[in-house]
Amino acid sequence: MTNIIFVEDNVSYAEDVAEYLGGIGYRVTLAADAAALWAALSNGPADLVLLDLGLPDEDGFNLIPALRRHHPDTRLIVLTARVTLDNRIQGLRLGADTYLTKPIKFRELAAHIEALCRRIGTRELAAPPSPWRLEANGRRLALHGKGTIALTEREFKFLHLLAHNRQPVPRTSLLIGMGESDDPQAAARIDMLVYRLRKKIKTGMGEALPLQSTYGGGYSLSVPFELA
Repeated sequence: MTNIIFVEDNVSYAEDVAEYLGGIGYRVTLAADAAALWAALSNGPADLVLLDLGLPDEDGFNLIPALRRHHPDTRLIVLTARVTLDNRIQGLRLGADTYLTKPIKFRELAAHIEALCRRIGTRELAAPPSPWRLEANGRRLALHGKGTIALTEREFKFLHLLAHNRQPVPRTSLLIGMGESDDPQAAARIDMLVYRLRKKIKTGMGEALPLQSTYGGGYSLSVPFELA
């Protein structure tokens, strides 16, 4: 499993990012300042450091060359509110592999991590397998470390359609794919299915279903599902 250290003094934001990345298979250690970063690295090397620049005890720009000297094999992504062109150039020249600015969608952040992995060709940093698995045999949804839960035929068809599409799927397409009519009550039926399914997964597995609604009346998975 890929080890990431996220250096960020905004605890709430750091926890949200860590929860998302952890949900797609990364192991994330949080560090609120430079001292905590060095302490975390003393416990073992990290595959990747995700670095905010505005830290309470040291400017992040000073950390980049130090990380490069002492941990040359650790990949480095800057994630900061400093958005000027000069800041970007400085960060990259100091040794950052990627320079990203806030705010950023978590899915985009994950895509940058995966792209960095592909670019450097490091096997240890390859995108991790999805912890979610949709099993056709028995119509079950499995979550690594949390077990499995049985799905109804409608629930399975709904998730199967989303798992096969990287882009959001409109309600109309979902209804057609599920073999149901697109009548005036169709949207309400889909939304009720989603409500019950979310509640079922949260109650049965203790985790939120990585499902999001999209502008225009569709749904998508925020985390890819393995199909089995």
